[in-house]
Amino acid sequence: MAREALHQQQARNYYVLLMLTDGILTDMDQTIHTIIEASELPMSIIIIGVGNADFADMERLDSDDGLLSIGNRRAKRDIVQFVPFKDFVNAPTTHLAASVLDELPV
Repeated sequence: MAREALHQQQARNYYVLLMLTDGILTDMDQTIHTIIEASELPMSIIIIGVGNADFADMERLDSDDGLLSIGNRRAKRDIVQFVPFKDFVNAPTTHLAASVLDELPV
C-alpha cells in the first residue's frame, strides 16, 4: 500500500507500521536493507520494545545519530522510532504516546 502511494501524484496517505518486539532480530542486514528501501515511501515504523532484552539492534535501527546505512546504501530519511516500553511503565500514558509519535512527520 505504501509503495502504491508513492506513485500517486499527490501523497494522500501516510502509513505507520507499529511493531512490538522482545528485541530478537534474526537478520539485521536484511532488516536494514528493507528499512532503507522503505525510507523512500510515505511511511514510518514505530518499534516498541517489551521486556528486559538487549535492544541495541532496535536502537541502531532508530538511527538517531545519523541515517541508517549499510555498504554504500543510505536511507533517504529516518523512518524508525524505537521506544523501550520499560522506560514508561510508571509514567503517564501521555509520555509513552508522545515518545512513540515523536518522529512522525506533521
